[in-house]
Amino acid sequence: MSTSRSAVTRPSSSGPLTGNNPASALVPENVEASDTSELPAYVPSTRSSSRSRRREFPEFKEFSYDAKNRKGKSVVILTVIAERSYSKHIPTFLQDSPVKGRVHLDLDKPESILSVVLNIRGEYLTGANPDQQLIFLDLAYPLWSQSDGDPQRMNVLRETESLTRQGSSTLSARFNGPKLVGQYTWPFCITLPKEVSVPYGKGKALRSFALPQTFNERHAKGSIRYEISLRINRGRFQPNYRIPATIGYIPISRPPPFPPLRSMCYQEGTTLLGPTIDPDGWFSDTPVTIKGTIFSARAVHVTCTLCYTRGSVIPFFMRLESDDFQALDLLSNPKSISVSLQRRIKYHAFPEKVLGSFAKDSVEYVQQAVWWPSSEGVEVNVERFRFLNGELHLKADTKPSSAIADFSIEYSVVLFPFKSAGFEASDNGPLQTYPVEIVTSFAHGPRPRKYAPPGYDADTPPSMDFVNLDPVAYSS
Repeated sequence: MSTSRSAVTRPSSSGPLTGNNPASALVPENVEASDTSELPAYVPSTRSSSRSRRREFPEFKEFSYDAKNRKGKSVVILTVIAERSYSKHIPTFLQDSPVKGRVHLDLDKPESILSVVLNIRGEYLTGANPDQQLIFLDLAYPLWSQSDGDPQRMNVLRETESLTRQGSSTLSARFNGPKLVGQYTWPFCITLPKEVSVPYGKGKALRSFALPQTFNERHAKGSIRYEISLRINRGRFQPNYRIPATIGYIPISRPPPFPPLRSMCYQEGTTLLGPTIDPDGWFSDTPVTIKGTIFSARAVHVTCTLCYTRGSVIPFFMRLESDDFQALDLLSNPKSISVSLQRRIKYHAFPEKVLGSFAKDSVEYVQQAVWWPSSEGVEVNVERFRFLNGELHLKADTKPSSAIADFSIEYSVVLFPFKSAGFEASDNGPLQTYPVEIVTSFAHGPRPRKYAPPGYDADTPPSMDFVNLDPVAYSS
């Protein structure tokens, strides 16, 4: 017996939602989203030109997997149906969207079939050993058994009552035929839970987690994997038919609405109001003092206040203050400022108890902000202050923040020492770190806008100096 898979697409008059890819899925306004944390939240940017067309004319994609007999004929076919917009390689399902499909059995000669069962499993994997695998989701969904009676009669009742299993127990006739022959089809519609409870922490007490998004990157030391499998149990001394298929999952996470003044700016397409006029629209921390020397001759101190907010881009506002005008001119050059988005993947809650590379978090800097002079503060003493605006453009394939048991994907905005010809910083470590949350859905209301002037490259990767930082020394 062998298995294979294929995929076809078909149009539909309705669908859950559309998006460029799993990480940038856009959620309809009437879909209830899961709760978000108190961290400022961001959603990867999307292209809206084709999004409305996909909403109006959504398509579904059918993925077929089969099991063949010794003659090469497909005896069992498992078909999984998913929304095409975010099911490029595997069937991928959004939170609250049921896993749909059908099972087709084609028997040329009588065979003893005991039951037909689907199973959906979610796993966190760090290796092949049993102690390196955590099953956080395990759903069994029986489609048919001999106690249900004649499968042909069962299919008729399914069509008239429901695609789910709720009506199957009303069958009064017990199936007395010891074997099946011919063609049988069982449709299915399985709803995944929003949360699961798994052991966590030192005491391994149960804790609830939202189902995490599928995660499988080449160099990552752990992965989140979902699988749907079909098992057809046959009679004694006969091998069972089993068809496994990998599926994807996308949770819905949405930030709260923008403050009124920020929402007004996005709605009217006007320049964002800075923290002086719109303090409720920005997050800020204690100012940091930049210490160093300029031209190896004079020590300088510059006070830096970094403010940021949320959206599909992360807007920034920076104020530099010093009595040294020459230092201000050097550090206010947009190319001197280094602010990056840090992604940290944690594999173990207590890494000190784990040997080898798995004890360390995986840290990388995935995007760098761009900067330009700000028009805000022109009425202030320009000799003592400098003001800049910045943006960090989230890529569409940015994985959202998520966690399950000891595994988590976390993000932070990191302000690094300024780099400028003629200026040497006294400290090479990060100046400030701000935890942020990457989500999958826009806030209700107007969409965020990009304000970076033409010619400012938002896709410049962080310099290798940042990529090679010690991940332990710069934990957020």
